[in-house]
Formats: sequence, C-alpha cells, structure tokens
Amino acid sequence: MKSGKFLATLLSLLMLLSLALGGCSSATDDTDSPDTNNNNNNPPASETPTTPTSSQLIASILAASPNITSFNTTSVIEMTIQVSGMSVRTVMTTNGQEDLSNQKAHLTTSTIMTGELESTLEMEMYLIDSIQYFKITNSDQYTGIQLNTWYKMLMDAQTQNQNWDSQTQQNDYLFSKSTLTVDGSETINGVSCWKVTITPNLEELIQYLNEQQAVDDPSSITNPADSLKNIKMTAWIAKDTSFVVKMDMSMDVVTEGQTLSLVMSISIDNINQPVTITLPPDAVNAIQLG
Repeated sequence: MKSGKFLATLLSLLMLLSLALGGCSSATDDTDSPDTNNNNNNPPASETPTTPTSSQLIASILAASPNITSFNTTSVIEMTIQVSGMSVRTVMTTNGQEDLSNQKAHLTTSTIMTGELESTLEMEMYLIDSIQYFKITNSDQYTGIQLNTWYKMLMDAQTQNQNWDSQTQQNDYLFSKSTLTVDGSETINGVSCWKVTITPNLEELIQYLNEQQAVDDPSSITNPADSLKNIKMTAWIAKDTSFVVKMDMSMDVVTEGQTLSLVMSISIDNINQPVTITLPPDAVNAIQLG
C-alpha cells in the first residue's frame, strides 16, 4: 500500500465518521460531568433507568440510527504516520452541519501537518445531492487549484451512499458485532448519557477498512490483531433517545512497514433540529473537475 494513498483514504474515512456519529459537544466541553441524583437533568432516584446490557444497548442504538435526520458536528482527528524512517503528524479539525433528509451538508476543515512534511490547508465544502462543492481558503503549499475559488465534482454512487446513509452504516459497523461495557453515567451538555467502552470485532474492522479501500491488498492482512493495536473506543449514548452523542477513539494501524497512530474525538449537537444549508451564490458557477 502506498503511504500517500493510505493517508488520503484514511482522511476520507475519518471525514465520513465525522458525518456519521452523533454527539453533544467537543471532547473538552466543560459541561461533561457525572450524573448525580441532584442533577435537574436526571430523573428522581426511583425513576433512574436500569443499566442496560450490552445486547440491549446495541439493539437500541441500531434502532435509533435511522431516526437521525440532521445535526451539527465537530471533530478533532490527530494522526501520526511513520513510514520509511519518516514521521508526519496531521491534525484535522472539522465543523459543520448536515441535513440528511434533503441530502445537504456544509463543512469547514483545517488540516495542519508537521514533521517531515509541514503544511497547512483550510477548506470549505458543500455536499448537495450528488455534487461536492469546495474551495481552499488557505494553503501554504501548491495545490494546483486557485485559492478562494469554488470547484465542483460529481460524487459517484458509492460516495453518495456513504454520505447520506452514513449514520446507519457507521453505527452498524461500529456496534452490530461489538461488545459494550457500561462504565456509568455522565451528563454532556445537559443530556444524560450512558458512558460505554466498545470492544470491536477486529475482523469486521479490517473488512470495513478494506471496503473503504484503505488497503490495496486485503489478502495481505491475515491476522487483524497484528494490524490493529492499542484500540480504545469510548461512546456516550443518550439515555432517552439511544443516539450516539459522543465518540472518542484511538488505535495504531500497522501494515506493510508503516504505522498510523490515530486519536479522534467526534461530537454533534442540535440533533434533528431544523437546519438551513444554502449554497453560496459564487459557488453556483463553480469550476467543474473530473
């Protein structure tokens, strides 16, 4: 697998994750706190929900996923890739909103690379039905396109499916064959949540990366435990809706002589609240690519 393709594909995959998982605040939100019986957001002790089992919680998450129609999202993704004696650290911050019902999304991203390859890239993007509009607002490297100029590309059927069905797809992948351990309760931005540790099915995780073309030769990975290491996944599940309201993940991906260390936190707010996404007038006549 070529390192450039690997990193670019993982960035795309993580962008899909940022569109897919529901949350309430950023990872450093000061409103995160353990639930107590004196918290006005919680029911009285006599009405406190019974702690669900792993299978019960997974079933409720999968049932709730298709009911998510819109949200705002924030994600911070930190990646360090080591290959051929070179180390590159990338931090990508994404903010945006998505209207699944009308197949519209608006995202702004900032990507900063340090180490052997230093660069900064800031981008604004709209996804409208089958078309992706984007402009690079800031870059200290030559990209081959003009700054602050709108471009557009037609998304293929697979990309469209990944974008507009991402909530259900991602939660099916993350939870359907995983094991959840309830670690307790926490309130995030006023929402009472179950805090859970996720133990994923490694074969399913590798298969998902294969389907996302993150590896060139799936048959080269014969033992997922040798390729995915130090996996830590924590989620916060809203008690009243079973929406996944926050996700933290870290892992090392080792394959073909290179190691990718990943740390990620994703959250959103305003789940199922009205959202207005309007393509800017200067993007209507965007330059066609592809």
